[in-house]
Amino acid sequence: MTDFKFMLTCPICHIPFQFGAHRYDGKHLPRYDMTVCLTCYSANWDGWAPHFEQTIEEHLAAKKLPLPDRNSKGWYPRD
Repeated sequence: MTDFKFMLTCPICHIPFQFGAHRYDGKHLPRYDMTVCLTCYSANWDGWAPHFEQTIEEHLAAKKLPLPDRNSKGWYPRD
């Protein structure tokens, strides 16, 4: 068995997290084609907080994905 850890960096908070080889500390969001850490995923259960809008918009533009409709709070939905 190897001690290698599959690490990703959260595109929201920019903190590395382990994602793979029997440990998944993140969540893949197909709508955004990105994988975020569980901290960001859990903390934004009611939609992406406004201070993350620019990050979300830049990511979607780079992936050539459409902006999702905003939720009832006026925020981009998490999932």
